[in-house]
Amino acid sequence: MPPPPRRPRPTEGFDPRAVRCVGIVAALHKSRVAAAVREVAGWLAGRGVQGLLPAEQADALSLPELAADPAELPAKADFLLAMGGDGTFLAAARAGAPHRKPILGVNLGGYGFLAAIPRSGMLKSLEQVMAGELRVEERMMLSARVLRGSEKVGECWALNDIVVGKGAFSRLFRLETTISGELVSSFPLDGMIVATPTGATGYSLSAGGPVVAPSLRALIVTPICAHALSARTLVVPASEVIEVAVSDPRGEEVKLTADGQDSLVLRAGDRVEISEAEFSARVICPEGVSFYAKLRGKFGWVGRR
Repeated sequence: MPPPPRRPRPTEGFDPRAVRCVGIVAALHKSRVAAAVREVAGWLAGRGVQGLLPAEQADALSLPELAADPAELPAKADFLLAMGGDGTFLAAARAGAPHRKPILGVNLGGYGFLAAIPRSGMLKSLEQVMAGELRVEERMMLSARVLRGSEKVGECWALNDIVVGKGAFSRLFRLETTISGELVSSFPLDGMIVATPTGATGYSLSAGGPVVAPSLRALIVTPICAHALSARTLVVPASEVIEVAVSDPRGEEVKLTADGQDSLVLRAGDRVEISEAEFSARVICPEGVSFYAKLRGKFGWVGRR
């Protein structure tokens, strides 16, 4: 049996001391973000580094020298700076991961589980990145294909999760789930979540799924409000292929959603095939902030002593 293909190291192909261009993915609808983007743009320019913004955002901030075609921005940048909350970080990951571009997240939102750099440490962290002082972690991503008969009608990627779920109405519908060709479940429910270990602390957790260390490579399959007392989350190897079939939507609108952001309406008979993506997200992490420290701080796991 041939050996499995070698996975690139998280830092492979990324020389922080050779950074000449930083792509900025910003949530400009947040009140604090515009000022922070202007500050970063000035800081980069003072060091001879090109900052890039999607053209529409560059125009909105009167920074035409930063304008770039959004579709071309990830390929042009040496790394991406996500400025907003965790949603902004997820969007940056989906854009940058296919190009193997590292992502640094600045928390200008609320929760900040993925976008871990506080506003006060933004410029210091940029200095550390360019000095090669921050570590880069590799996080697995998901690939989802929508099959309608023998035709592929849609494809997307996700860092957190792929969800097949209902629209606005409250009636249950039936989904059939198979793992690598073997039927696992078929019962009425509100939907099914397939999450990565990174996404285990998101929607999957709120639906009763486990907390999983993000360094693992696994698929977490969690039913949403299943009408079956025995329904439980399954954690399976990342080498498995999950298929969720919309067998009986009962008139409901059913959607596939990637990271809670990109969506596609499904029809009766559609099959969603979910597997580990061919590429991973490369996450730039601050030193001294471990996954377990985040759990203690964000979830309040340490009470009074």
